[in-house]
Amino acid sequence: MSSSMDDSKQISEMQQNLELLQEWDFFSALPAKAIKLLAFVAERQHFSEEEVIFEEGDDYGRAYIILSGELTLMKQNHDKKQVVQNFHEGDLLGTFSLLGVMPSLFLLKASCDTTVLTIAREHFTKIQEQFPETMALSLNALLRKVYQWERKNLTQAEICCLNQAGATIL
Repeated sequence: MSSSMDDSKQISEMQQNLELLQEWDFFSALPAKAIKLLAFVAERQHFSEEEVIFEEGDDYGRAYIILSGELTLMKQNHDKKQVVQNFHEGDLLGTFSLLGVMPSLFLLKASCDTTVLTIAREHFTKIQEQFPETMALSLNALLRKVYQWERKNLTQAEICCLNQAGATIL
C-alpha cells in the first residue's frame, strides 16, 4: 500500500515538474521526450533564510525555477555586498550554466525559506546526447532571452550607461 502511494506521489510531482518546464521557452521548444526526462530527473530543493546557494567563482552547474520564496543575487563590491536583483516565485535562472562551465560572477542566497526545482548540467548534458537537436534549440532560446533582456535594458538605460550595453553584438 505504501509503495503505491509513493509511486503516485512521484508521478504527481513529475507531472508538476513537466507542467512547470513546459511554461518556459528554454525548455518548451525541446522534444516532448526530452522534457519528460528533464521532469523526471529534476530535483526539488529547500533553502533556509540567508542560506547561500552559490558564491562568486562557483560553477553552480544547474538551473533553478523558484517554486516558493525569494532568492537574492548579490555582488561583492569592495568590502560590502550589494543586491543586484531579487528573484521570486515562478522565475527561472541559471540556464546558461546548463550548457557549460560558467563560474558565477555573483553570490545567490535565499532571502527567506525558499523551494526550487533544479536541473543539473550533468542531466541536461545526457539528454542533449540522447537528443542532439536540443543543443540548437537551447542556444536559440538563450539568444532570444539575451536579446529580450538587452532590448528591455536599453529602453531603461541612461545615456551615460550605454557603453555598458552591447551583449547582443558579441
